[in-house]
Amino acid sequence: MSAAEDTEVKIPPGREFQLPTDPDHLWDGLQDVGLGIRWVAEVKKADMQIELSGPKWEYKSYTILEVIEDPNQVRDGIVTLIGPDIHEVEPGTSAPSAWEIKVYGPGITQRHREYVERQMAMALHGIEGYMAFGSFQAPWMRISKAVVGRLTFAKLCQVVHAYVKTVVPQVEKMEFRWIVATPEVGGLDLILPLYKRGIERLKAQEQSVALEDEDVDIFYGCTICKSLAPNHVCAITPSQIPYCGILSYNGAQVTVELDPEGYIFPMPKGECRDPDLGSYTGVDEAVYERSNHQVKRVNIFSAIRYPTTNCGCFEGAAFYIPEVDGLGLAIRRYIGVTPLGIKFSRLAGMISGGSQNHGYKGISLRSMQSKTFLKGDGGWNRIVWMPADMKQEMAEYIPEEVYDKIATEQDTIDPGELREFLKQKGHPIVERFWKNGEPQPLNLPPPGGDWPDE
Repeated sequence: MSAAEDTEVKIPPGREFQLPTDPDHLWDGLQDVGLGIRWVAEVKKADMQIELSGPKWEYKSYTILEVIEDPNQVRDGIVTLIGPDIHEVEPGTSAPSAWEIKVYGPGITQRHREYVERQMAMALHGIEGYMAFGSFQAPWMRISKAVVGRLTFAKLCQVVHAYVKTVVPQVEKMEFRWIVATPEVGGLDLILPLYKRGIERLKAQEQSVALEDEDVDIFYGCTICKSLAPNHVCAITPSQIPYCGILSYNGAQVTVELDPEGYIFPMPKGECRDPDLGSYTGVDEAVYERSNHQVKRVNIFSAIRYPTTNCGCFEGAAFYIPEVDGLGLAIRRYIGVTPLGIKFSRLAGMISGGSQNHGYKGISLRSMQSKTFLKGDGGWNRIVWMPADMKQEMAEYIPEEVYDKIATEQDTIDPGELREFLKQKGHPIVERFWKNGEPQPLNLPPPGGDWPDE
């Protein structure tokens, strides 16, 4: 955060910690904390020492990584902690937060930001007693009581610092700042203005790649989540942002350049069968090989017919509502009930694991901004319901003629009432997908099944 922003928002004083910066000693002092893929796990509420962000705070927190061009503006290995440390709170404490990371390295540009973010995520997901879900714009973290006395916020930063410098040697400096906004620090009142500004900075960082799907012969695939969902494969195109929300086509391209043997791989798109559905022969071949020969075909731009698989890292989800033959949207921070009669947490559990679930597809806030968003299902003309705050956040991307016709939980969560709402509002779904003013529900195949007409 800049000095000007700190002046506008009064930040309480913090404590500074110095991490090892000598390449031979980056990992010193971490011997008492488990590191590696075996520690990837969920921390249950009953087992947590502290929770940062999450549904209790409507995900009003952020993590932001910024690439800094001036080396004098980054103090290598410095961690500033504002608020209590892990062992200084009562078990079960929950607070909104802000985590800011500055990175400098010769040759490291904004083009490399997403790659560095991914390495940071890889480091974090292998820390004993640490859990993280969501994107940098909506993180949800928990730390287990089992690591109290061994893990601190400075050590969390040290793992990231050591790992990133090890796998991305071009990075020379990293500086960190945590704000753990417990009530005595300022709580949500402190975080909200920082959050709003942080989201603006995140959006400003996102590069608009002047490419269309038709302009390239190579898409990219991602299999980083196969440890949690063995048959899962993501497909990334210039217009298709993965539902984790933290990787773009540009980011995938850079990742392959820097790590050609890693979890991101080139995916020749092959022949285009259907540009609206996003059906490509090359994508199907790659997904089939990388999914342990379980998923034979995918439509990149559809949630209904042969959607891409879901691992569990999605920010949100699109779901089919048979009573209205339409699609609803929900995001992880929404804690109410959907028109399916269940909350997002149960919905997410139903569709995770890497199977192909017809009628369900993970989404991210960034993917909703694309002109190909659920294009194969009718795009926004098929969206009939979404949480009110999500609708407001996406207002500039929703066609004006549809915006007021999409229901929210403030209108109804009852499918019958939703059908009447859509009729009264004159939603495009009534004319384009219903017959004689009545919805025609689809008989969705079971997970992994085929549509009978194909």
